Amino acid sequence: MRLFTKIFLFGMLVFGLAFSASGYFLLRYSMESSLEREADFALKQFQYDKFTVQSTMLTATSVTISLENADDLLPEDNQTYSIMQFFPDISLILDETPGGNLFGALASELSVPAAFYAEDKTLLYSNIAEFNPSFLDSLSKDAHTWQFCRDRGGFILVGTMLRRNDLPVSASGEAAPDSQIDGQYLYFVTQWDISRTLLQQNTLRQYFLRCYLVAMVAGMALLIIFSTLLTGPLNRMSKAARRIAKGDYAQRLSLSGQDEIGTLAESFNQMADAVEEKIAELAKAARDKEDFVANFAHELKTPLTSIIGYADTIYQKELSREETRRASWHIWDEGMRLESLSLKLMELTVLNRQDFPLTQLPADELLQDVAEGLSPLLEKRQIDFHLQADPACVLADYDLLKTLLLNLTDNAIKAGADKIELLGKTEEKTDKYLICVSDNGCGMEPEELSRITEAFYMVDKARSRKQHGAGLGLSLADRVAEIHGDRLRFASKKGQGTQVSFSVRRIASDSQPPGCASNHDGQECNEQKEVSL
Repeated sequence: MRLFTKIFLFGMLVFGLAFSASGYFLLRYSMESSLEREADFALKQFQYDKFTVQSTMLTATSVTISLENADDLLPEDNQTYSIMQFFPDISLILDETPGGNLFGALASELSVPAAFYAEDKTLLYSNIAEFNPSFLDSLSKDAHTWQFCRDRGGFILVGTMLRRNDLPVSASGEAAPDSQIDGQYLYFVTQWDISRTLLQQNTLRQYFLRCYLVAMVAGMALLIIFSTLLTGPLNRMSKAARRIAKGDYAQRLSLSGQDEIGTLAESFNQMADAVEEKIAELAKAARDKEDFVANFAHELKTPLTSIIGYADTIYQKELSREETRRASWHIWDEGMRLESLSLKLMELTVLNRQDFPLTQLPADELLQDVAEGLSPLLEKRQIDFHLQADPACVLADYDLLKTLLLNLTDNAIKAGADKIELLGKTEEKTDKYLICVSDNGCGMEPEELSRITEAFYMVDKARSRKQHGAGLGLSLADRVAEIHGDRLRFASKKGQGTQVSFSVRRIASDSQPPGCASNHDGQECNEQKEVSL
């Protein structure tokens, strides 16, 4: 499933649930509030009707007592008339009324439908349609109880039990049968119509449903826009990644912003830059490897051709002793070139595949050992050699660093120098120890310096081959410098000489081990050494 679809479906689910829940609780609160309000109205009306019923029942009792005692007050023919004068309002009760009794008359005086039951739950009068007498079970003496019913649109029943007050009369003025008003209490129930309120709630519910549909449509539109805005940059990023995978490494994203999308786009562009750079490095490495193999094959071919040619000449022809010696020398010379080439290639392979642990050693003693090792050759060539070394303890590999210095010195000798200087200097502001080899040889052009450390590259191929060189010495030296945390740096001028320098890590004096505290002679490493050969 696509991210766009996931965001859309999840958003719609959350939005729909949130809107539905809020609507449900809102409608429920509105309904409960309306019912409470209607119940309050129903109870207030019931209180009024209850007072009316009680007052009327008391009045009717008084009238009945007066009728019974009228013989002593008035002539027989004027009794009823005189009572009506004293109690004009009771005439409606004593006359024929709906239901034919007092309770029908009482019900007719109320503003809401009502019902009267005897204490044994015998119906005395009711104008409440479809009234369920089971409601009477919840009524108690002098306690108001109400019940919500949805019959016929909805209404609220309110009832209680009233004391009869010894009500004995009927519409004719005669005592009512005991079966009609058995007991000391009456059940009095009123009905309050709330159909209008329920209709309003239904209208509100329908209105909410219409709003819900509109909100869902609007939410869908907003989610589509949001999902598009969110996934659009990701889609562009995906397309750019596919183009990069197909080889178009120049692809970049033009997205900007301070949010996570902008940060991701920036990281993507940085990754693309790194990939493009790495691809360029790999391409260069591949070209260098091809050049290496081609140069290696060429360097092998030349001496082998010469060796084979001279060997064939010796085998095929009758040569003089001098000619044989000359041919044998050429074979030996080319064989030495092959040996030198093989050893250099072996050393280069080892340096590229092996990790060398660096140890703490005195740099001035190392430079002194190099000078002493070169002494016979320098004296033979009558080369003025000058060593100047500050005492210091450095982190290095003794054999590799010595090989590096010997290679640099050998290159200076092959360049025709008659003066060579080896310098070891402490850099006070850093933790580095600078080593520099300078000569006054033939020098190099600036464009040659950028390629001087390439394998098989030779400034003067004829001179290098004559001296059994294969163009690998500086490659090896640069690799050794890299192992020590630096690269060879060249400064040269044609006809004036060359200077090669690099740095190794220096150990602080307070942390030097005992092996770095003295030189071979047991003297303290606290003075600069100078040697001239």
